[in-house]
Amino acid sequence: MTRRAHPVPRLDPDIARLAGALADPSRIAMLDALLDGSARPIGALARRAGISAATASGHLRRLIDHQLVVVDRDGPHRRVRLAGPTVAELLESIAAHAHAAPPAAGDLPRTTAATTAARELRFARTCYDHLAGVVGVGVTRALLARRWLRTAGDGFTAAPALLGWLAGHGRALADEPRSRRPLVRACLDWSERTPHVAGRVGAAIADVALARRWVVRVRDSRALRITAGGRAALAAELAMAL
Repeated sequence: MTRRAHPVPRLDPDIARLAGALADPSRIAMLDALLDGSARPIGALARRAGISAATASGHLRRLIDHQLVVVDRDGPHRRVRLAGPTVAELLESIAAHAHAAPPAAGDLPRTTAATTAARELRFARTCYDHLAGVVGVGVTRALLARRWLRTAGDGFTAAPALLGWLAGHGRALADEPRSRRPLVRACLDWSERTPHVAGRVGAAIADVALARRWVVRVRDSRALRITAGGRAALAAELAMAL
Protein backbone atom coordinates (compact mmCIF):
# COMPACT_ATOMS: atom_id res chain seq x y z
CA MET A 1 0.00 0.00 0.00
CA THR A 2 1.43 3.33 -1.08
CA ARG A 3 1.39 6.05 1.55
CA ARG A 4 0.28 9.48 0.36
CA ALA A 5 2.92 12.10 0.69
CA HIS A 6 1.80 15.26 2.39
CA PRO A 7 3.53 18.54 1.57
CA VAL A 8 5.74 19.76 4.36
CA PRO A 9 4.81 23.34 5.31
CA ARG A 10 7.61 25.82 4.73
CA LEU A 11 8.74 27.68 7.80
CA ASP A 12 11.48 29.76 6.19
CA PRO A 13 10.73 33.36 5.07
CA ASP A 14 9.30 33.65 1.57
CA ILE A 15 11.89 36.11 0.28
CA ALA A 16 10.95 35.49 -3.35
CA ARG A 17 7.37 36.61 -2.73
CA LEU A 18 8.50 39.78 -0.98
CA ALA A 19 11.00 40.46 -3.76
CA GLY A 20 8.16 40.11 -6.26
CA ALA A 21 6.20 42.80 -4.44
CA LEU A 22 9.18 45.14 -4.80
CA ALA A 23 9.97 44.19 -8.39
CA ASP A 24 7.96 46.96 -10.02
CA PRO A 25 9.21 50.51 -10.74
CA SER A 26 5.84 52.07 -9.90
CA ARG A 27 5.66 50.40 -6.50
CA ILE A 28 9.25 51.40 -5.77
CA ALA A 29 8.45 55.01 -6.73
CA MET A 30 5.46 54.98 -4.37
CA LEU A 31 7.58 53.60 -1.52
CA ASP A 32 10.34 56.10 -2.23
CA ALA A 33 7.82 58.95 -1.82
CA LEU A 34 7.10 57.64 1.69
CA LEU A 35 10.72 57.21 2.78
CA ASP A 36 10.67 60.55 4.59
CA GLY A 37 8.18 59.11 7.08
CA SER A 38 5.28 61.13 5.71
CA ALA A 39 1.71 59.98 5.03
CA ARG A 40 0.47 60.85 1.53
CA PRO A 41 -2.81 60.55 -0.41
CA ILE A 42 -3.00 57.87 -3.07
CA GLY A 43 -3.26 60.58 -5.75
CA ALA A 44 0.09 62.05 -4.70
CA LEU A 45 1.72 58.61 -4.87
CA ALA A 46 0.19 58.04 -8.31
CA ARG A 47 1.65 61.34 -9.56
CA ARG A 48 5.06 60.47 -8.16
CA ALA A 49 4.97 57.12 -9.97
CA GLY A 50 3.51 58.60 -13.18
CA ILE A 51 0.50 56.29 -13.17
CA SER A 52 -3.27 56.64 -12.80
CA ALA A 53 -4.94 56.61 -9.38
CA ALA A 54 -6.71 53.35 -10.28
CA THR A 55 -3.41 51.68 -11.14
CA ALA A 56 -1.84 53.06 -7.96
CA SER A 57 -4.70 51.54 -5.92
CA GLY A 58 -3.90 48.13 -7.39
CA HIS A 59 -0.24 48.49 -6.49
CA LEU A 60 -1.23 49.72 -3.03
CA ARG A 61 -3.20 46.53 -2.32
CA ARG A 62 -0.10 44.46 -2.96
CA LEU A 63 2.06 46.67 -0.74
CA ILE A 64 -0.53 46.37 2.05
CA ASP A 65 -0.66 42.57 1.65
CA HIS A 66 3.11 42.44 2.27
CA GLN A 67 2.84 44.76 5.28
CA LEU A 68 5.05 47.36 3.62
CA VAL A 69 2.55 50.20 3.99
CA VAL A 70 -0.52 51.00 6.06
CA VAL A 71 -3.47 53.25 5.29
CA ASP A 72 -4.76 55.80 7.80
CA ARG A 73 -8.39 56.80 7.37
CA ASP A 74 -9.79 60.20 8.31
CA GLY A 75 -13.44 60.12 7.28
CA PRO A 76 -13.53 59.79 3.49
CA HIS A 77 -9.82 60.58 3.17
CA ARG A 78 -7.09 57.95 3.07
CA ARG A 79 -3.39 58.57 3.55
CA VAL A 80 -0.66 56.00 3.02
CA ARG A 81 2.53 55.65 5.05
CA LEU A 82 5.29 53.09 5.50
CA ALA A 83 4.44 50.36 7.98
CA GLY A 84 7.38 51.40 10.14
CA PRO A 85 11.07 52.29 10.26
CA THR A 86 12.14 48.72 9.53
CA VAL A 87 10.57 49.03 6.05
CA ALA A 88 12.65 52.15 5.37
CA GLU A 89 15.77 50.39 6.57
CA LEU A 90 14.97 47.40 4.34
CA LEU A 91 14.62 49.66 1.29
CA GLU A 92 17.81 51.57 2.15
CA SER A 93 19.72 48.30 2.52
CA ILE A 94 18.42 46.94 -0.80
CA ALA A 95 19.37 50.20 -2.51
CA ALA A 96 22.90 49.90 -1.11
CA HIS A 97 23.26 46.56 -2.94
CA ALA A 98 21.67 47.74 -6.19
CA HIS A 99 23.50 49.23 -9.15
CA ALA A 100 22.32 52.33 -10.96
CA ALA A 101 20.00 51.52 -13.83
CA PRO A 102 21.66 52.04 -17.23
CA PRO A 103 19.98 54.64 -19.46
CA ALA A 104 17.43 53.16 -21.83
CA ALA A 105 17.51 53.81 -25.55
CA GLY A 106 15.85 57.12 -26.27
CA ASP A 107 16.26 58.47 -22.73
CA LEU A 108 16.88 62.20 -22.63
CA PRO A 109 20.08 63.43 -20.97
CA ARG A 110 19.65 64.23 -17.31
CA THR A 111 18.76 67.86 -16.73
CA THR A 112 20.77 70.17 -14.50
CA ALA A 113 17.85 70.21 -12.04
CA ALA A 114 17.75 66.40 -11.87
CA THR A 115 21.51 66.23 -11.35
CA THR A 116 21.29 68.81 -8.56
CA ALA A 117 18.43 66.90 -6.90
CA ALA A 118 20.44 63.66 -6.99
CA ARG A 119 23.45 65.37 -5.42
CA GLU A 120 21.28 66.90 -2.70
CA LEU A 121 19.78 63.50 -1.91
CA ARG A 122 23.20 61.86 -1.64
CA PHE A 123 24.59 64.65 0.53
CA ALA A 124 21.83 64.77 3.14
CA ARG A 125 18.39 63.18 3.40
CA THR A 126 16.04 61.52 5.81
CA CYS A 127 15.82 57.73 5.91
CA TYR A 128 12.33 57.54 7.41
CA ASP A 129 13.02 59.66 10.51
CA HIS A 130 16.82 59.66 10.85
CA LEU A 131 19.70 61.29 9.00
CA ALA A 132 21.30 59.62 5.99
CA GLY A 133 23.73 60.43 3.20
CA VAL A 134 27.07 62.17 3.70
CA VAL A 135 25.69 64.12 6.67
CA GLY A 136 24.11 61.09 8.36
CA VAL A 137 27.27 59.02 7.99
CA GLY A 138 29.38 62.01 9.10
CA VAL A 139 27.34 62.40 12.29
CA THR A 140 27.71 58.66 12.97
CA ARG A 141 31.48 58.78 12.51
CA ALA A 142 31.75 61.84 14.75
CA LEU A 143 29.79 60.07 17.49
CA LEU A 144 32.03 57.01 17.17
CA ALA A 145 35.14 59.19 17.37
CA ARG A 146 33.85 60.76 20.62
CA ARG A 147 32.92 57.30 21.92
CA TRP A 148 29.34 58.50 22.41
CA LEU A 149 28.47 55.67 20.05
CA ARG A 150 30.20 52.29 20.13
CA THR A 151 30.16 49.39 17.70
CA ALA A 152 28.62 46.18 18.99
CA GLY A 153 28.77 43.32 16.51
CA ASP A 154 27.09 44.64 13.37
CA GLY A 155 25.25 47.38 15.29
CA PHE A 156 25.78 50.24 17.73
CA THR A 157 25.27 50.98 21.41
CA ALA A 158 24.73 54.46 22.83
CA ALA A 159 26.94 55.75 25.66
CA PRO A 160 25.36 57.71 28.55
CA ALA A 161 27.10 60.85 27.25
CA LEU A 162 25.08 60.68 24.01
CA LEU A 163 21.80 60.23 25.86
CA GLY A 164 22.77 63.16 28.09
CA TRP A 165 23.54 65.32 25.05
CA LEU A 166 20.14 64.51 23.56
CA ALA A 167 18.42 65.24 26.88
CA GLY A 168 20.20 68.60 26.98
CA HIS A 169 18.65 69.36 23.60
CA GLY A 170 15.15 68.44 24.77
CA ARG A 171 15.08 64.80 23.61
CA ALA A 172 15.28 62.76 26.83
CA LEU A 173 14.90 59.20 25.57
CA ALA A 174 15.06 57.80 29.10
CA ASP A 175 11.70 59.46 29.78
CA GLU A 176 9.98 57.75 26.86
CA PRO A 177 7.52 54.93 27.56
CA ARG A 178 8.64 51.40 26.78
CA SER A 179 9.04 50.98 23.04
CA ARG A 180 9.47 47.94 20.83
CA ARG A 181 11.73 49.99 18.58
CA PRO A 182 15.46 49.55 19.36
CA LEU A 183 17.15 52.41 21.18
CA VAL A 184 19.91 52.47 18.59
CA ARG A 185 20.74 50.44 15.53
CA ALA A 186 22.89 50.55 12.41
CA CYS A 187 21.17 51.18 9.06
CA LEU A 188 23.15 50.58 5.87
CA ASP A 189 23.35 53.83 3.90
CA TRP A 190 22.62 53.20 0.21
CA SER A 191 24.73 56.05 -1.18
CA GLU A 192 27.70 55.84 1.20
CA ARG A 193 27.70 52.03 1.49
CA THR A 194 28.39 52.24 5.22
CA PRO A 195 26.08 52.32 8.27
CA HIS A 196 24.47 55.41 9.74
CA VAL A 197 22.82 55.55 13.15
CA ALA A 198 19.11 54.72 13.30
CA GLY A 199 16.64 53.62 15.96
CA ARG A 200 15.21 55.99 18.55
CA VAL A 201 18.61 57.64 19.00
CA GLY A 202 18.89 58.29 15.25
CA ALA A 203 15.39 59.76 15.18
CA ALA A 204 16.17 61.99 18.16
CA ILE A 205 19.35 63.32 16.51
CA ALA A 206 17.37 64.19 13.39
CA ASP A 207 14.69 65.88 15.54
CA VAL A 208 17.37 68.06 17.18
CA ALA A 209 18.96 68.94 13.83
CA LEU A 210 15.61 69.92 12.29
CA ALA A 211 14.28 71.76 15.35
CA ARG A 212 17.44 73.85 15.66
CA ARG A 213 17.56 74.36 11.88
CA TRP A 214 20.96 72.77 11.52
CA VAL A 215 19.33 71.15 8.50
CA VAL A 216 16.21 72.20 6.58
CA ARG A 217 13.99 70.17 4.30
CA VAL A 218 14.09 70.53 0.53
CA ARG A 219 10.59 71.02 -0.84
CA ASP A 220 8.94 67.97 -2.42
CA SER A 221 11.93 65.80 -1.53
CA ARG A 222 13.39 63.94 1.42
CA ALA A 223 16.68 65.71 0.78
CA LEU A 224 17.98 68.09 3.42
CA ARG A 225 20.18 71.17 3.20
CA ILE A 226 22.66 71.92 5.94
CA THR A 227 22.65 75.55 7.05
CA ALA A 228 25.64 77.73 7.89
CA GLY A 229 24.52 77.62 11.52
CA GLY A 230 24.28 73.85 11.25
CA ARG A 231 27.86 73.51 10.03
CA ALA A 232 29.05 75.66 12.92
CA ALA A 233 26.95 73.77 15.48
CA LEU A 234 28.04 70.33 14.29
CA ALA A 235 31.68 71.45 14.33
CA ALA A 236 31.36 72.88 17.84
CA GLU A 237 29.25 70.13 19.42
CA LEU A 238 30.43 66.99 17.61
CA ALA A 239 33.79 68.07 16.14
CA MET A 240 32.31 67.24 12.74
CA ALA A 241 33.66 68.91 9.61
CA LEU A 242 31.76 69.04 6.31
